[in-house]
Amino acid sequence: MLVALVMMGSCSKKVVTPVVEVNQPTQQGTNEQVTSSNINHYYQADWNSFKSGGNAKIDAGGKSLSSSMQMRMQRGRCIYVSLRPMMGIEVAKMIIYGDSILLVDKLHKRYMLEKATLLTNGVPVTVDNLQDIFLGRAFELGKGSLTQDIKDDFTIEEMDGGKVKLRPREQFKGFDYNFVYDKQRNILSLDVTPTKAGASTYSVTYGNVKGTIAGKVATSLKVATKMSGRAFNLSLEYKDLKWNEDFTIDTAAPKKYTRVEGNDIMQLLSGGK
Repeated sequence: MLVALVMMGSCSKKVVTPVVEVNQPTQQGTNEQVTSSNINHYYQADWNSFKSGGNAKIDAGGKSLSSSMQMRMQRGRCIYVSLRPMMGIEVAKMIIYGDSILLVDKLHKRYMLEKATLLTNGVPVTVDNLQDIFLGRAFELGKGSLTQDIKDDFTIEEMDGGKVKLRPREQFKGFDYNFVYDKQRNILSLDVTPTKAGASTYSVTYGNVKGTIAGKVATSLKVATKMSGRAFNLSLEYKDLKWNEDFTIDTAAPKKYTRVEGNDIMQLLSGGK
């Protein structure tokens, strides 16, 4: 389950060499020149730390797994997800920090510690980008959240039903990504579409957007894609959101646990032996 969380959160599905290219605007809808008079409606307040309880569910290959969870995030530094399926007891955890990913399986006393490039295929996904995906916020890959500083890097396209699409002007060769909002400016989805025929699509749909002291946050999300030709869905729901509290996250690998190589875990996840 933890490996799946990382897989989905790091935009790692069949991405080719990350050569930046600026694609031409689409012909659908009306493209507007981005100015402070319209793009600033989609800025969100900054934050230092985030804590939440909630639930996680994974449907893959006809099997379903559900668990309560705890999430902790320190802005731009660290993401911690703890799975607690029975009586609040932690059985596994995932920690993303710097350029590393640590997965710990307490039930089988094993762990994986790898560079994030194992899962991102070289695409410069940062901790900030992953945090924006989890919270439902527009961002530019490798740069950060949509703010005044990078507003000119986005286009705005009006869609049917009052929806609006925000699209970074620079797209990585191999896929196109954009963010869709409803007419109340609540995020609806992050859509990643490969430009290579036959590659898997990847989407995150958001719901139950709430206003907080840190701006709007989608308190539910669902990731949908295919893995080894089979449907894969990940759902997260957040409860009891808390902001800007002080806490520490232990990023040390556990002692007396067996270390598992990242490539072995990836093979198991994809259905290999």
